[in-house]
Amino acid sequence: MPNRLVLTLAAIALVGSMPGLAHAQKKNPNGAKVLLLSGGQREHHGYREQAFYLAKTLEDTGHYRVTIVEDAAVLETPALNKYDLILLTADRRDDEFKFTEPQQHALLDWVKAGHGFVSIHAADNAAKDWLPEWRDMLGGIFSHVGLPDSKVRKGTYTVKIVDTKSPITKGLSDFEIKDELYYNLQMKDVIEPLATVDHAGGTWPIAWTRTFGKGKVFHMPLGHRDFGPEKVDPLQDKNLGKLLIQGIDWVAGK
Repeated sequence: MPNRLVLTLAAIALVGSMPGLAHAQKKNPNGAKVLLLSGGQREHHGYREQAFYLAKTLEDTGHYRVTIVEDAAVLETPALNKYDLILLTADRRDDEFKFTEPQQHALLDWVKAGHGFVSIHAADNAAKDWLPEWRDMLGGIFSHVGLPDSKVRKGTYTVKIVDTKSPITKGLSDFEIKDELYYNLQMKDVIEPLATVDHAGGTWPIAWTRTFGKGKVFHMPLGHRDFGPEKVDPLQDKNLGKLLIQGIDWVAGK
C-alpha cells in the first residue's frame, strides 16, 4: 500500500508538471463569470487544449471565473443566468455538437437581454440550420450556403491595427501571425474593424465589436488551433492574445 501511494503521488506530480494540461481553477470571487462553451469537431481543431489554455489565461488576470462546458444543453437551463458572458470557441456543425433550434433561441435571447458574447475563429462557422439572427449578432459568418462563399487559407499574415483609439487595441501595433485566415465572410452590414489583414486583393476584418439588443459582442475570426497536444495555438502569441483578452475585457466591462 505505501508503494502504491508513492506511485500515485508521483503520477499526480508528473501530470501537474506537464505543459498544456488544465490547471486548478482560481477562485477570483469578484470576477466576471464566464461560460466557455467548447466542444465541436475534435479531430479538426484542438478545442479542449485551447479551452484549458484560455481558462487559465483568463483566471490569471484575476478578473474572471471560468466554467468550461462542451454540451450546449446548458443554454436551455436556469444555470445560464449565473454567467456574465459566453466565450464560444468551437465549430459546432457536426451532429454530436450541433446547436438545436431551442438552444439557438436561448443563446440569442440571452445576449439580447444584456449579456456578453465573445466568438473566436470557428465559432462563426454556420451550420445549414443556423437562425438568421446569428449573422445579426456576429456581424459576419463563415458559410458556404448562399453568397458570398466564404474562404479559408493558412499562412503568415500581417495584422494591421486600424482603430488605435479602441481600448481593445490599446498597446498594440501591427504584427505578424501564423494562423488560418477566414475571408470573404457573409457580412450583415458594414462594420468598423479594429484590425484587418490584406490577402487575395482584399482587406479583411479580423476583429470587431457589435451590439445585439442590450448585449455586447466581440468577434475575432483568427485563432485556429490544430488538433494534437504538440500543435501551436495562435492565441498564445502575445499580440493576438492581448487583442483577445482586451476584447473580452470590453465585453465584460472591465
